Amino acid sequence: MKGAHPGNPGFTETISEESTAVKESTLRRIVVVVAALTVLAGAAVARAADDKPAPALQKDRFFTEIGFVTGFGYGTVTEGDYLPVPFIVHLGTDVRRWFPSLRDHRGTLSLFFEPQFNLVFGHEFEIEGGVGIGLKYKYPVHDAVSVYGLVAAGPHFITAHTVDQANGFNFTETLGVGVNLSIMPGAALDLGFRVRHLSNANIRDPNCGIDTYFGTIGFMIAY
Repeated sequence: MKGAHPGNPGFTETISEESTAVKESTLRRIVVVVAALTVLAGAAVARAADDKPAPALQKDRFFTEIGFVTGFGYGTVTEGDYLPVPFIVHLGTDVRRWFPSLRDHRGTLSLFFEPQFNLVFGHEFEIEGGVGIGLKYKYPVHDAVSVYGLVAAGPHFITAHTVDQANGFNFTETLGVGVNLSIMPGAALDLGFRVRHLSNANIRDPNCGIDTYFGTIGFMIAY
């Protein structure tokens, strides 16, 4: 921009205007995501009224729940916003195959694996990759509605350059809650909220950690 260079009073104003524009653009994206989640949730609830419960566990399948999860994350580092967009494959197996005493319990406890590749926006564009390994407990409150909680941890790789956290190899610990809304027999819309801590167990400095809050949406198939 003409006249906008270091030492020129207009330079600071230009940077401020660009920063405001970026924040407004990010806010608009968040509003769009929230609106989309609301519409999808409403449609799923309307459809769920006529749906049947998901099929029972099939002994010949190792993975009894398969799905895809995405969403939008918000965190901060010293340099600015840290905004991951996750792309997660969810692979879960019902632990009742190993603990028959749980077969009469209405809820489902599953061991899951979540390979993921995440794009990170904010102060700069970066990527993340890793896998989460954890436990998920799902409880049906209605034939077409289930609630769940999950906990996971696993190795993670990040390319971000920040004074808060060394890039490269790290670990993540995740807590989450959510709801599954049946949209057809055996398939459900997944809406969730997750809190994730990323650090490297003091393997390298710096190691202040990065905390991120995620709103998620996904599609799950149960066997």
